[in-house]
Amino acid sequence: MVELITKYFANTLTSLEKNNLLELLENQDNKILFEAYIRDHYNLNLTLQDVCVDEAYLAFLKQSGSNKKPIISLYRKWYKVAAVLIIMLGITSYIVSQFYPSQNIITNENSITLTLDNGDIKIISENGDETIVDSNGTVVGKQEGTILNYTKDSESNEAIVENLVYNELAVPYGKIFQLALSDGTLVHLNAGTTIKYPVKFLRNRNREVFIDGEAYFEVTKDEDHPFVVNSKEMNIRVLGTKFNINSYSEDLVAHTVLVEGLVSVYDKDSVYDENAILMAPDQIAFWDKNDAKIKIRNIDIDEYIAWVDGRLVFKIRPFSEITKILERHFDVSITNNYKALDTQRFFAKFETETIEDILISFQNSYPFSYQMDGNNVIIDNP
Repeated sequence: MVELITKYFANTLTSLEKNNLLELLENQDNKILFEAYIRDHYNLNLTLQDVCVDEAYLAFLKQSGSNKKPIISLYRKWYKVAAVLIIMLGITSYIVSQFYPSQNIITNENSITLTLDNGDIKIISENGDETIVDSNGTVVGKQEGTILNYTKDSESNEAIVENLVYNELAVPYGKIFQLALSDGTLVHLNAGTTIKYPVKFLRNRNREVFIDGEAYFEVTKDEDHPFVVNSKEMNIRVLGTKFNINSYSEDLVAHTVLVEGLVSVYDKDSVYDENAILMAPDQIAFWDKNDAKIKIRNIDIDEYIAWVDGRLVFKIRPFSEITKILERHFDVSITNNYKALDTQRFFAKFETETIEDILISFQNSYPFSYQMDGNNVIIDNP
């Protein structure tokens, strides 16, 4: 944000950077910091303008032929320099303390963020277009709109071969994003998801990523380098396939749905071996935190992967589960005071409907009342 503010005062912001700055300023804390920076900038410029008074006085003395030395001018010039120095020191310390506390920056909670290997955090705009560099300044990826691409299409990417270097991408509620890994694997990230991944997979090692949330993987086949997804509840090991994993840390149940290919699932605390459970297409593997066991059954997978296309599909799903999905999808908070509604099951499909359209649709099936206050939804007895 400091870089954007600096470009703002220098009048060198691009239209994209202006949009990024405006998005940041939606956060009240960022707005306060920006206003403080403006005040310092104004005070600095006002002090610099003091020099014109002395120049006018010197011109007057020259015209009058006086040999008197302008003592006051020296004092005013020293005052000017001191004032500028004090203000610059103040700005520097202010920026360091406010913008870089412990290598962190203030980010809008609704922003997509990328944490680099050195701890720096970048805000990812969904209409952005920029290169991603590591701590050594080497280009490792490129963002193009709603996809962050680390595939092997640049010589600089090929240079990272000795050690695993991780980035971490976090997608907030209300948004989805895509990630192309260095091997060409495409990952669709659902709302409220964080994924940690190497900027480049290494030879003679498994391709491993770590996830908290929900993601749909289209894994590039590589028999020599198995692809492993680590979650808080269970791990998935594949060679090349398409599958969906849902493993939010706050949920009691995690599950994996296989679309095509073969995958093995096993307890997160176990080592992969012959005891791992092999899944077939159109199956789901459930992990219930209460009994800590993996269970397999056949399903209609459309309900679990519809979100990739922006659709919401509920097939005989209890309302208590539906509200969690709606909260993440629309970035809202739903408080249900009508407890009898939680156990009611619904069959519904939505594509472009708003949160209110969806609530009204459920109302028509099972009457209840609700109120909306900003992003807060409160449901009560009818």
